[in-house]
Amino acid sequence: MRRRKDPVAQRARRALAEAPDVLEAAARSLSGAPRSRAALTNRLIVAGYPEGLVHTAISRLVELGLIDDERLAQALIDSRDRSRQRGDRAIMQELRRWGIPDEIATRLMEQRANGPTSIEHGATGGDEVTAGAEERAARAALSRVRLRGTDARAETQRVAQMLARRGFPPALCWSLAREHVTNHIREGSTAGEAFDQEGGTE
Repeated sequence: MRRRKDPVAQRARRALAEAPDVLEAAARSLSGAPRSRAALTNRLIVAGYPEGLVHTAISRLVELGLIDDERLAQALIDSRDRSRQRGDRAIMQELRRWGIPDEIATRLMEQRANGPTSIEHGATGGDEVTAGAEERAARAALSRVRLRGTDARAETQRVAQMLARRGFPPALCWSLAREHVTNHIREGSTAGEAFDQEGGTE
């Protein structure tokens, strides 16, 4: 049976670690998953390594390009835009949980908001409107929503709440929810009329 390591003894050994040992521990920690400067610093200090040596090791890894808060934050933003479709508020909260400094997070989110826009179809008449990054993310999230009933008000509320949980602003949530439900009802009505015209009903 494998013997469990004594955490107290481990911390005591780490407290006596020298600079090369701390640098190796920091690099080893990065091999498992990318971490921000703040997150890795805290992880090593909590583990028991000398604080001064931890800061020195982290600075060296930054110089080597192995720690890059801006690159990590941008990768996280891109990932969320591609898959999970989160609003600005939710993404900012996640960046903070990762230990990304507010200065970097705010600047990258502003770049995201002011980045290239795309042409989307409006709620009525096929009008074209310019959509920003957050609206595009919200529309992508909506594309996965399936309505559950015929009560337009209840469905609008449910969809709006779903978008709100993903961190989108309330006004955008309600606007897109109403649009989504209205389009669904209109498409259902149009399909029914076409069926009637083709002799589907007496």
